[in-house]
Amino acid sequence: MGRGTRAAGGARRRAATPSAGPATSAASANPTYSGRPKSGRGATFSVAMMTLAALAAVGVLAAQAEATAPRVRAQGSNASSAKVSSTSKNGSSTGSSTVALPANSGSGTRIVYSPSKQRIWLAEGSTVERTMQVVPGTIAPPNGSFTVYAKTPASEGGDGVAVEFVVRFDSSSSTTYGFDAEANVTGLPPAPTGRTGGVRMAQLDAQALYEFASVGTTVVVL
Repeated sequence: MGRGTRAAGGARRRAATPSAGPATSAASANPTYSGRPKSGRGATFSVAMMTLAALAAVGVLAAQAEATAPRVRAQGSNASSAKVSSTSKNGSSTGSSTVALPANSGSGTRIVYSPSKQRIWLAEGSTVERTMQVVPGTIAPPNGSFTVYAKTPASEGGDGVAVEFVVRFDSSSSTTYGFDAEANVTGLPPAPTGRTGGVRMAQLDAQALYEFASVGTTVVVL
């Protein structure tokens, strides 16, 4: 084969091979290019901002729910322990004359009992520590000032009923007068039917009076 034949073949090969020009692909220009966009700081910042926005929305909804929730005021469980209209330690006042400490009820530490109002006040000077509704006995004590002469955790009333937290007063009388609670009875007991000078009350009230009173404490009956 002559030189003309070889020259013609070389020209054909050069024509079939594409020439490398300035318009190169992204892969040839950057050997490390993978074809996927990189996640940079911009994407991370966007995710953080969306998270903060979601948390802020939750906080706003919680605050709105709390603001619109109904308010419930707690009440005491012992209904017989009413607040008083005279000055008390908690500073509260109902303005009800039925629970106000009666006038001319003495002074100092004392138990004030009004059979007509069926109520007792535990008083320290002009301060009422506690007041409670009671069930009078079938024999009412005379009006006057007396002293506690005995305390008994449990006993039997003049009507034969088992009683607790017994505080007796007026030792000069032939009738036994005292304050107590009927055993195994929740709340105010029924009115006694037998002959008794015992003044009955709810167990929690009777316990409070029992702890308040000492032998020698004044009892004022109005």
